[in-house]
Amino acid sequence: MLSAFFNKLFNRPPTQESFAQKVIKAARDSGFNGPLEYLPEEFRLRQGDRAYFNLHNAYRDYLQASKDLKASVLNRYLATLLASHKGTSATFEQTRPLLRPVIRNLAMLEEIRLHHVHNEGWDSPFTVAHHPLGKDCVTLLAVDYPDTTSTLTKGPQDDWNIPLNEALSIALDNLRDVTPDAFEQIIPGLYLGAWKDGYDTSRVLLPDVLQRARVKGRPVFMIPNRDVLMVTGDKDIEGLRHMIELSFKAMDKGRALSSQIYTYNEHKIIPFPIQEPELSARLGDLQRLMLHGFYSAQKEFLDKIHEVWNEDVFVATHMLYEQPENNGRTFSISAWTQGVATSLPKTDRVVLVQPQENGPAVTQVVAWQEVESKLGELLCAEKDFYPPRYSTLGFPGPEQRSQLTPII
Repeated sequence: MLSAFFNKLFNRPPTQESFAQKVIKAARDSGFNGPLEYLPEEFRLRQGDRAYFNLHNAYRDYLQASKDLKASVLNRYLATLLASHKGTSATFEQTRPLLRPVIRNLAMLEEIRLHHVHNEGWDSPFTVAHHPLGKDCVTLLAVDYPDTTSTLTKGPQDDWNIPLNEALSIALDNLRDVTPDAFEQIIPGLYLGAWKDGYDTSRVLLPDVLQRARVKGRPVFMIPNRDVLMVTGDKDIEGLRHMIELSFKAMDKGRALSSQIYTYNEHKIIPFPIQEPELSARLGDLQRLMLHGFYSAQKEFLDKIHEVWNEDVFVATHMLYEQPENNGRTFSISAWTQGVATSLPKTDRVVLVQPQENGPAVTQVVAWQEVESKLGELLCAEKDFYPPRYSTLGFPGPEQRSQLTPII
């Protein structure tokens, strides 16, 4: 029994942290001399300004491989990483059949942008080649390699001599060619995309595919994380209800993608308006949860940037609270403090804070709508931020505060 314990102890599978360090060491030993930064929350490596190497598939395959095959699994993924470092460039004709469209949240672009700002400053030019999709997502071009997906944030290579529109059109045709019907029914009328090839969510760009799902009415869909696509009908209340609830679980299990419900209008993706108040409120909870995660990551980036560039700005925290007395509904809130230059997230409520020399601070909680409508001249939208933030320009005076309706 003791022997079995020690065998288990000393043959434990590597943690994500130790596996990432193993990959970095192997890359260095193989001659990789470029930047490699481990991002634990995303479980991937950042290679410089705009290149990333995801570790999820490599880690999964490494854990599943037998002891004598683990080295070959690691070497296979390492070869992909080394090829990207050496700038191995395939011709367009070689790459054409590998092109795929991928959908990402705007927060991914924000992450790349803020990393660029951290290194180069706010005035350094920055662009990502993308097409907007709905309220919170974009479509990007990617290359589907055997072991990994390479997202081309700069768009098609210059020597391909094709615009992004044309490249994405080719990528869609390629995706359609590898898309048989593959829906699994979760409950009657609610379906899960089951291709399991890393491009399930990309298939929302193929309306004819989703229209083949046997739903009540026209298809509506959600893509709560990068690997989950759910489809139901606009006439199916139970399908909608379950789809929203399952999205909470999906966001907890993978990288959040979108909190919205979408449908089609002449093959164009558009928001689907929820008419039922209960479902609309629940969808609002889902959106707050997603934004809370994005705001937290954004604040972490901004704090590092302000420290590097010696900027005296307080990045206010996006706080999320649950109301047990109101069926578990949530609300977000942030603090605007007198005398403190603040980067304020857009929240449901704002607490105005007046520090006092003697005694506790004086506070007043008000709705964002009132802050925006009555104190708008004291807020300046920060350009290109996602999720949005506002720079405070002073603090409301006594007369302005007297016009606000306090929330108890």
